[in-house]
Amino acid sequence: MTDMPSPSPNDAPAVVPPTPAPGFDDAGFDDLITGLARWSGALPDWPAARRVRAEWEEVAPRLDRARRELSRVLVVGVIGGTGTGKSTLVNALAGRDVSPAGDVARPTTVAPVVVVARDVDCSWLALDEVGARVVTSDSAAVANIVLVDCPDPDTQGPWTPPSAGGAQLPVGGTKLSVGGTKRPSEHNHNRDLLERILPACDVLLLVATAQKYRSWSVASEVAAFAPGRPLLFVQTHASRDADIRDDWRRELERQGIEAPAIHRLDGLEAARRAAAGLEPEPGFAGLVKAIDEELVGRAARRVRRTGALDLAGWFLSQALGQLAPLRQPVAELASGVAAQTGRLEGLMEKAVAGKLRASRPAWQRVMQEELVERWQGGPFAMFLHALAGLGSLWPKLRGGGLVGRILSGQGVPTVATGDGAWQSIEEIGLAEADVEQSRSILVGLAARATIGEPMVGRARLDERAVQTSVGTLMERTGHWLVGGVDRLVAERRDRVDSPLMHGVCEVLFGGLIVAVLGRAAWNFFYGHLWQGHPLGGLGFLEEALVWIILWGLFLRWIVFARLRAGLDRDIAGLVTRLPGARLVDPFLHDFAAAAATTAAFLETGDDLARRHAALESRVVEGRSTLGRLKGHAP
Repeated sequence: MTDMPSPSPNDAPAVVPPTPAPGFDDAGFDDLITGLARWSGALPDWPAARRVRAEWEEVAPRLDRARRELSRVLVVGVIGGTGTGKSTLVNALAGRDVSPAGDVARPTTVAPVVVVARDVDCSWLALDEVGARVVTSDSAAVANIVLVDCPDPDTQGPWTPPSAGGAQLPVGGTKLSVGGTKRPSEHNHNRDLLERILPACDVLLLVATAQKYRSWSVASEVAAFAPGRPLLFVQTHASRDADIRDDWRRELERQGIEAPAIHRLDGLEAARRAAAGLEPEPGFAGLVKAIDEELVGRAARRVRRTGALDLAGWFLSQALGQLAPLRQPVAELASGVAAQTGRLEGLMEKAVAGKLRASRPAWQRVMQEELVERWQGGPFAMFLHALAGLGSLWPKLRGGGLVGRILSGQGVPTVATGDGAWQSIEEIGLAEADVEQSRSILVGLAARATIGEPMVGRARLDERAVQTSVGTLMERTGHWLVGGVDRLVAERRDRVDSPLMHGVCEVLFGGLIVAVLGRAAWNFFYGHLWQGHPLGGLGFLEEALVWIILWGLFLRWIVFARLRAGLDRDIAGLVTRLPGARLVDPFLHDFAAAAATTAAFLETGDDLARRHAALESRVVEGRSTLGRLKGHAP
């Protein structure tokens, strides 16, 4: 709604800044307002958050004024249906006739009447824009407040929307049409005037009778302007109407309004006594006492603070209420991202495990090279190095695909462009159709949470996104495979590369060599030189060399068999760690980010609501007879 021009602090009477009300945490409240401002604009791409921001832009100026204008007198707007004795009550409070009242013409109040004490400057209200008439009063009831007799809202007929060609001018939250289309009455704009004067009011005094306390027109205006504004309730015509306060209170509760106290009085009698200078009747005296105790001096500062706190709480409740239907869809989107990530990772896990098992020769070569490189010294180590040297004479087979290249030490291949990008990752279990299926499911879940572009993309990735996502996937998978293979090879190597295993192999292999050399020495020194037997030639040595080689190969087979034992189990253990590597995130990162940011937005709102509740619990001064709009919408 369009507020009246806000009062300028420079125009208000200068007074000494008040001390904070006991129990009200000013610093905490300022932090809350800062947090609300930051939160409301934190997620502009989410339509639900934009609605929160739009609500905040309406509430923020009032909160700012409430914090800056603690010392200004309160403006009390008197609102009620036509014929409820509203103007009569204003005359009683003013101590004389200042507003037309009677049963001759309806509506009686067609322009705002502002009642102020003689020493109060109300120029900061900019009343000329709403055609208000200002009158002064010496009555003690209005000595420290500004009283506004507001136009009756229930005499302006419903508005008929204009035709498509009619222009519209928004005024005060409703629309006055121009360009040919008119309201039912060209002269009765009471509700429009009311909606322009109420934003300037700090407190609303609602007047009703036994006939009109359920007026929808009045209730809708109160509900629209009550957030952050304390409320006073008065039943008039007490001398001729039954006491409807209990029923009215129940009606207000149904509308979401708390009404701790409802005053009951006879306006005509109160006005007559006030004009004659007589002692007021008890009901009217109770209302004047309530105004003096609840709206004047230090109480006025409390009203502003608690009103601002109520307004912040109302905004939070409204915002969180609007977001409530989206909590489940946001949670389902997060669950959907996890499920689809798990599905794609399952496809990768199965394919990568198959590729690793099919590459056993490459595994064996890698592990053998690692072990031979670490075993140094001794005849068996020399035998292994000799075999490795002979093996190096043959060119190594260059592995194909990502897994083969990793195992052969060639690194991650370059990502092809176009359809070749998808083909490059088919080896690890992912195809274009798999990714598109997952993204299609998530697009539907995101739509339920009103999340769309630019927060999330479409189901089918464009060529640039494919190139980026596949490249990131290949790079991450390559690093993960390199690290996993190196770790697995090191673990298996350490199982065999122990001093005991190395020593046993050296003793067994070296023992045969010693036996052969000993036999040769015995034949030469004892048989030939000592006993004169002829030398047996090289046949013995040739046979011995063959057996030494065969024995070395046997020992080598035992060592490498132990090295290979349980390889499939270790490969299975390696691929079970694939989900922790978050390899498929590039394909679903937009949905994951959207789910995380929206969930964080909701959690931040909940946290602000908890902070507001904590601030409210610290306000030790009771609200007494003042009512208020509850946090939820009426």
